[in-house]
Amino acid sequence: MVNAPPMSKGFPLILGAGPIPELAMRHACEAIAESCGCGLLSYACGESPHKVLASTESRRDLVRLCGDAARFHRDGGSWLEAIADWRQPVLLLVPGDADGGIPGVGPAYAALCRELKVPLLGLAQLHGAWDATERRKDGLPWRGWIPAAEHHDHNDAVETFSLWLRRSLLSPVATGAIPDRT
Repeated sequence: MVNAPPMSKGFPLILGAGPIPELAMRHACEAIAESCGCGLLSYACGESPHKVLASTESRRDLVRLCGDAARFHRDGGSWLEAIADWRQPVLLLVPGDADGGIPGVGPAYAALCRELKVPLLGLAQLHGAWDATERRKDGLPWRGWIPAAEHHDHNDAVETFSLWLRRSLLSPVATGAIPDRT
């Protein structure tokens, strides 16, 4: 790459892993942003990845990407490749099943992020039954669960996830900062 993009300023991009209904994704992202006390910007995968990433680099808002980030873009490459180039931290929302299982797209997206060197902050299960024991077995960086708004654990789960997110964004690793070793 001739012109390297700048280092991440720490805003996380929230991506869906696989087919997530738009309304469910939007409601979850709005709840997370509200709980974190920050804004939420939404962009479609049809928009130019580099233009969007350039316009949001100094923002301190959550950024939601609507659509399939792994799909090739008409400008060349995919959103995930552009995100890797810009070194933007990513959260993956993975749809959950009623029985506590998750589809293979969650591990597949996590593997693709590793392959492309996308800074993956972690995965959060969206809806379905939460089974912490099963989540630990797959070795993925699960950070929590966002149940449906009508679920009795919704508020607590969103607050717990948001607390983790706020703390992780203070970490030099999450923001792409290099610690001063002098």
